[in-house]
Amino acid sequence: MIYVKKHKFHLIKKAVMKRIIFILAIALLIMGCASTQNAATTQAEIEQKINEQRYTFVAQSVVPTEDSRFNPRLMFPQGNNLYQLTSRYDLKVTPDSVTAYLPFFGRAFTAPLDPTKGGIQFTSTKFTYKKNIRKNNFHITILPQDVSEIQSIYLTISPSGYGSVQITSTNRTPISYHGIIETP
Repeated sequence: MIYVKKHKFHLIKKAVMKRIIFILAIALLIMGCASTQNAATTQAEIEQKINEQRYTFVAQSVVPTEDSRFNPRLMFPQGNNLYQLTSRYDLKVTPDSVTAYLPFFGRAFTAPLDPTKGGIQFTSTKFTYKKNIRKNNFHITILPQDVSEIQSIYLTISPSGYGSVQITSTNRTPISYHGIIETP
């Protein structure tokens, strides 16, 4: 009699587990379909905002360009140079201005006169903006003409909203950022 009760309990437990797994599988399927629909909307929004020049690049990681002469860690094949960012740093592009608030890790050849102006901080209202599409990615070149420290800004943006920014400066080593595109 005890064996029969244990056997029934085991069968009931097995049936409940099958139902739970079935419900979870259906829920995951529904969420997966919803996320692909949102991704398509996001791709269209990103393309529209890039064409309108109204977007913000939010940096999530930074890759400073360093020379192994100055950083012995880079002489080893496993030397990693990627730093994850925990605060919000961004590059905002609008039709009439480019505003940057980004950190800088690397070698500066001259020190800033104002110690509160660390990192890469500027607002440019006079700039050239060139956009090309190669391999479904947007390649954007921004050349600020009223900011003497920044020579060029190169953005590469994928249709899914991920991007990278490379900034070349006159007084600092080049630096790259990886992150996402936000549309206001």
